[in-house]
Amino acid sequence: MTDDRWTDELGFTDLATDEREETVKKVKELIQNLPEKYPDIFDDADISSQDYQRELRDAVFSLGGAYRQGHGADNEDLVQAVFLEPAASAGLLEFTDQKDDERIDFKGRLDNGTPWAMDVKGGEGQSIGHLLVPNNTEFLTIWSERNATNTKSPPSRLNEVINRIVRWGFNHDEDVAMMIIRDPPAGARTDDGDVIPDIVVFPQSFPTPTNPNPPMRDLDELRFAEVLYETLIGEDDLTSEVVQKHIWFHDLEIVGGADGHRVKKSIYNAYDNSIRLSTRSIDYSRISDV
Repeated sequence: MTDDRWTDELGFTDLATDEREETVKKVKELIQNLPEKYPDIFDDADISSQDYQRELRDAVFSLGGAYRQGHGADNEDLVQAVFLEPAASAGLLEFTDQKDDERIDFKGRLDNGTPWAMDVKGGEGQSIGHLLVPNNTEFLTIWSERNATNTKSPPSRLNEVINRIVRWGFNHDEDVAMMIIRDPPAGARTDDGDVIPDIVVFPQSFPTPTNPNPPMRDLDELRFAEVLYETLIGEDDLTSEVVQKHIWFHDLEIVGGADGHRVKKSIYNAYDNSIRLSTRSIDYSRISDV
């Protein structure tokens, strides 16, 4: 269980709380005991209580399969529907769908002319190694659509998808500008129920031994983030409290020593820099393909 700052202050849902486990238990009991607890519900139903009990097992298995399929198969289509198409209709960006061409999923230009590229991943992004980034890309972003609920605490759900992206950037000499993490099961929501995505902002370039401490990107460099929040939650001001709570700066620095170079990492929240994600340094010489 995490402390209350993640839930009360930042608005996340902690999937490991005793209250949630109790709610899940009650939902299961309701499904299993519906005919006994609420027999009147079948008076106007097309099935009898006997039919319900007889077919319950197969129905639950069928629903489980449908939910699991929805956890990853169509993440690209979902992102296109909830973000890219509305943003394009509003004139905020233009995009090309190339996810069927074994390349990065989407590319395009922002309304300020910046060429961008984005790949969409589910879960921990295991297929992150298979990207072909267009040569003219000036703003590279990765979208992680979280669906599973196996990882419980909010910081753990953020951390497990960030680390793989960092290693991929070093391995492939790609300067990821920003990561988008949208988490319907545990992410914060607006008063209207819209999921508020978290973004992870990386330095202007990934560090190298000759450029060990590149500067962090400024908020005014993040037009893509403004378009994202305007489209998803109707807020394009990156300095607003609701957005600041979901911006994470990810510092990267290469430090040298007698035992070689290491990548020092620090991840902190824009709204309150004291809210941090725990992370460990990486042995620069041993970063392996992911």
